[in-house]
Formats: sequence, structure tokens, C-alpha cells
Amino acid sequence: MGKIIFSDLDGTLLCDDKSISEGNKKAIQAATKAGHSFVIATGRPFESAKIISDSLGLHGEGCYIVSYNGGHVYDCYHEKVLFSRNLSMQTVHELFEFTDQAGLYVQTYQNGEIVTKAQTKELELYASRTNLVPCPRADLLEYLTKEPNKAIVICLDDHERLVRFQTEHAQWAKGKCRMIFSCPEYLEVVPEGISKQTGIQFLADHLGVSKEDTIAVGDETNDMEMITNAGIGVAVSNANPAVKEVADQITVKSNNEDAIAEVIERFVL
Repeated sequence: MGKIIFSDLDGTLLCDDKSISEGNKKAIQAATKAGHSFVIATGRPFESAKIISDSLGLHGEGCYIVSYNGGHVYDCYHEKVLFSRNLSMQTVHELFEFTDQAGLYVQTYQNGEIVTKAQTKELELYASRTNLVPCPRADLLEYLTKEPNKAIVICLDDHERLVRFQTEHAQWAKGKCRMIFSCPEYLEVVPEGISKQTGIQFLADHLGVSKEDTIAVGDETNDMEMITNAGIGVAVSNANPAVKEVADQITVKSNNEDAIAEVIERFVL
């Protein structure tokens, strides 16, 4: 087996306009053709990541998706879920109660839908970025019929409000969930013990891949664990400074300049 490249999407593989450059596409195709594996590792819901995976033609053996910040692992070739971890319904109910009290927007997911209480600018923006179906429901807590992989608290214009919310509810979260930023506007809420690293570690163990053959690339703080635990951890040049500090390598190019192609050319091909 060749190398396995784990790549974040937003701010890493995707340009700022959410497109995929031709340079990145060609490099990914060259890597998979040469027998290496390419894995999308994202905080996005599975259904959104699958759209991008399909657009890259990642259907062959050795192609996988790690989504929901590590809470869901999918085998693209066998079309099979290998791993899934969920938030408890009680935790989701409590989270919605706390965000209501704080005046913050929150959403979760079910069957490829973005489920939240009302139509808002946050919902519209997130749906446009992810190509998922918005589903505002006043009866949200009754509408949810299965435990979701994650929820997300969004504040588009005041990062410090999210930081305060994270701090104020840290004690409540213990043993129930983790709250971690995937960008300044998004506070991700995932099951306790879940991160992108747990998702890729599950996949590496499942495939019998050694750490030395893994490469992880990202830009934000929710990528740090997988970057520090990979054989080669790479921060793209536009990454959060904290991510650059823990990375083994930093690309010359940004997400808008074929950073993933640079990684593949330097460390894989």
C-alpha cells in the first residue's frame, strides 16, 4: 500500500469560493492512479463531503471520507459506513436550550438536511457553502428522530461570543461532548472523545497502515490533532498560526494556489 493523504476541505483543498482548482484535481488523480489513497477529512456533514468526493472521482479502492470532524468514516469503494459516533438526544436538547438562552444560532443534521429552528442568515450562508438542504423547523426537537453526529453553533460577526459560550459551558460538556472551532464563525459540537484524529486513526487501524505512511493537511484548530499525529503533518500557508506551530511542514502555496498539489508533488509523487 502507498501513502494515505488526509486532506481538510475548507481553507485547504477548497479555494475561498469553494471550488477545486484544476491543479489540485490533477494531482489527486495522479496520486490515486499511482496507488496512493486520498481521504477527505472534514468537519462538514457526510452528504456535503460526498458531493465533493464524487466531483473528484474518488470512487476507487482506497478512497474514503472522514466527516463530522471524525465522527463518521465512509468507504467510497464499497459504499459502506465503517464508523459512526453520535451525540445523545439529551445533549442536543440541552445545547439548543443553552443557545436559546444565549441568543445564538445552532443547527444539527438529519438525512442530509440542515435542521434548525428558523430561517436565518446563518442557515442561508451555511446551506450555500455546503450544498445541503436547509430545513427550518419550529418543532425541531420533535422532528429529530435519530441522534446526530454533531451540531454547530454559528456567529458570523462576533467570535468572542462563541468563545464565551464555549468557556461558560465547558463544565456541562465534560463527558458529553467536545466544543472545538473549525473557523472563527463555527463552534463545532461533537461527541466526547471525537476528533479528526480519532477518525483517521480508526481508518489507519482498519487498513493496517503505519503512521509513517500518513500525511495530514489542514488549516484550522480542528485539524491540529490529525496534523500532529500523522507521519507528515502539513499546514497550508494560509493556516491559523497555531496550526503552523505544530505542523512538520508548511506549504509555500495557499488554498487558492494549489496547496494540495504542492503536498502531493513534494511528499507523495
